[in-house]
Amino acid sequence: MRRSFSLVDDKVAEADFFLKRIPESGSDLFAVRYYASAFVAAVRSVTFALQSVLDDALGFKQWYEQRRDELRRDPLARFFNQFRRASQHVGENPVRGASIRPGSPTLYWFTPTHDVPDVPSQDVETACRQYLRNILELVYACYVDFGPYIDAKQHYTAENFAKLGKTVDDAEEELFGTRGYTNVQGVAEKYRWQFIRDSQLGCEINHLFEEYLGKTTPCPERLPGLPPPKGKGWSDIPGKGRVFIPKPFRKTGDPERDLQLYIRSLRRARRGSQDSHDVRA
Repeated sequence: MRRSFSLVDDKVAEADFFLKRIPESGSDLFAVRYYASAFVAAVRSVTFALQSVLDDALGFKQWYEQRRDELRRDPLARFFNQFRRASQHVGENPVRGASIRPGSPTLYWFTPTHDVPDVPSQDVETACRQYLRNILELVYACYVDFGPYIDAKQHYTAENFAKLGKTVDDAEEELFGTRGYTNVQGVAEKYRWQFIRDSQLGCEINHLFEEYLGKTTPCPERLPGLPPPKGKGWSDIPGKGRVFIPKPFRKTGDPERDLQLYIRSLRRARRGSQDSHDVRA
């Protein structure tokens, strides 16, 4: 079974969680040290999770090698890689200094250590925020370049399934085990694809892409609302919307009363089914 890209999303969300705790810690240096260490462990896990999920994706190895070269040339990425190794393998934490000014937020600073000799000039929160932004750019690029492979909202489209030589019925069988699951008379196929996408989670960190990068993952535009169904049996019921009442229950000429008859009939049938189950049990 192929791993879900939710593993990557979860690690990104975990890194963001610890990053946001840093400014909330006020003048508590110990808390900031611990949150920064947890942030580094989480954010450095993002690329590991990304590789584990996309390792067998066509073209990913070449794609990622180029991105990895860019990260290796980035001083901030090198620093956080050293921070993680020093923290996890030695126990060293370069978050050691703070500047406190009345009326201003407390700022925390990295100090060079034996295992982490080169540190950023930015304060801890700023450096962590910039690094998370860089990692988010990498993850966002995955959603753009490998979208149909990792994102249900991009996978379940007519265009993608046509490339795979498959149809909407194949998509329904893949997800629900039943072909024609969304096939409703009078409803165009493009709405069936939208129904299918709406049943799937898709990207779980669009709020972070929006917050840090000002953009969200590609997704088919939503279709206009379906016109209300027409024909015999359909009625507008206050508080219930547009409701279909089967012919045997259209007896009084009053749709609200007919609906109540229908509901009572369903309840009786349900109780009878439960009683029958109890007897068999």
